[in-house]
Amino acid sequence: MARRYNSEESKRRILSACVRLFIEKGYHNTTVAEILSEANVTNSSFQNIFRAKDGVLLDLTEFMFDSQFAAARNVGKNTLAPVYTYAAETAIQMTLTELNENLRDIYVEAYSNGSTTEYIFQRTSTELYG
Repeated sequence: MARRYNSEESKRRILSACVRLFIEKGYHNTTVAEILSEANVTNSSFQNIFRAKDGVLLDLTEFMFDSQFAAARNVGKNTLAPVYTYAAETAIQMTLTELNENLRDIYVEAYSNGSTTEYIFQRTSTELYG
């Protein structure tokens, strides 16, 4: 009997594996083969969900920026003007990049990659427009 494919479970395992590996080894030093092994998924499952390592980076970037803006809004108890929320978010981001060189590598890649940079600009614009 064929094994039933659960894309949500596979996606969760891949993202968890990537977070561990990217923080431990850095984005550039982590191979797709290591991700597949750590997440216990096949290459075809990975390809169906993310297409490439850049696809994982986009999902992680979305999560990071959504979380950072939420934390920044909570700092001001949702009463800060959008520009101050952005300043708090930037401070959170800078603090995180100083904590771990491999975490900084993820941010540098996110700001260097076309699709993630586009997301960052759109997310920041939406927040500032608010």
